Amino acid sequence: MKNIKTLVLGEMQVNCYLIEENGHVIIVDPGSTPRRILEAVDGKQTEAILLTHGHFDHIGAVDELVKKLNCPVYISEEDAPMLQDVRLNGSYMMREFTVHTKPKHYTSHMKIGSFEFDVLPMPGHTLGSVCLCMEDVMFSGDVLFKEGIGRTDLAWASPSQMVNTCKALSAMTKDWIVYPGHGPSTTLFYEFEHNPYLK
Repeated sequence: MKNIKTLVLGEMQVNCYLIEENGHVIIVDPGSTPRRILEAVDGKQTEAILLTHGHFDHIGAVDELVKKLNCPVYISEEDAPMLQDVRLNGSYMMREFTVHTKPKHYTSHMKIGSFEFDVLPMPGHTLGSVCLCMEDVMFSGDVLFKEGIGRTDLAWASPSQMVNTCKALSAMTKDWIVYPGHGPSTTLFYEFEHNPYLK
């Protein structure tokens, strides 16, 4: 049985998730504060870092964690250029930085160690935003929040793509437990009832 630990990090209050099972862990969206993430990992074997998209508030701890944990980093092929561009990743608005670690790209179905998940392209917030679905859980990044969705007025965002993504979410028939990039967790069927963008 997998355990999910949530760390709320940085000025943007990003949710970083640690998915743990049998002494192994996957880290989702390590936005900042690598020391806190390392303390939470607590010596477990880190299999990978997974990024839901390339904005600065979700990627800030990547390089430091890779140095300490020696693990691969995954991001969609579409969002990979954001890691190297302060305008695209938005860090120019705060403290400019880029990620030096060379990432790997997702396929539609991934198996990393004992962790198995599907990668669903959900563009709109960025060109390559994804939702990561594992068992009954969806890590939605900044695609879907409780009673809201990600903004579409930043670089590489697309309101029209977000409309299509909302339609795709609305067509799902499984009541995923949704762990978003910011704010509290929710469920997809709750969002069908309460999220104006999924009606």
